[in-house]
Amino acid sequence: MSLLTIAQGLAKSVGLPVPDSVIGSTDRTWIEVAEMANETGEELARRVDWGALTSTATITGDGTAKVHAMPAGFSRVTRGAAVINASDQVVRPISQPEWATLTATQGTPRYFILRGSNMETWPYLGNVAEATVNYQTEYWCDNGTAAFATDDDSPLMDEELFQKALEVRWRRKSGMPYSDHEAEFEAALGDRARFDDRTRL
Repeated sequence: MSLLTIAQGLAKSVGLPVPDSVIGSTDRTWIEVAEMANETGEELARRVDWGALTSTATITGDGTAKVHAMPAGFSRVTRGAAVINASDQVVRPISQPEWATLTATQGTPRYFILRGSNMETWPYLGNVAEATVNYQTEYWCDNGTAAFATDDDSPLMDEELFQKALEVRWRRKSGMPYSDHEAEFEAALGDRARFDDRTRL
């Protein structure tokens, strides 16, 4: 299902003329639908740890207490085994007050702290030593970004769910009844999240 087929499904459900195009349309309705579709993708990527949006990165030490920048599109670390050191041990998250009690030293990481999209480990990594970071990307579209660019682009999460979420947004914005549709969407979201086994509701 592409952006265009999602928009066509929306049109049939809410009584709009079925569009031939969304991206690039000069019709105010479809300009708004395109904007809402991008907002929908952002919401779904934020609320659930979708398997399709899981990625990994390698951080490499240089023998100093280096701050490691996460990759473009980084949203959050996965829950559970988010960081794995070279000994295949889980590196545990630590709070800022706990971090402040530690003295910088080099070695095999046991703890990490994340500030925005920057990560530090304790002990810090030696020169060319590595650790693996498992994270969720915010790039929810199959074009490798967080936005539709063409009518043929598709979301990486469940497309039927995507259409339900978009319809709720459209109905709410248009002053149409939406509470039943919202309840149906929330139930479907919970089901899909459990199937993925990475619930973040």
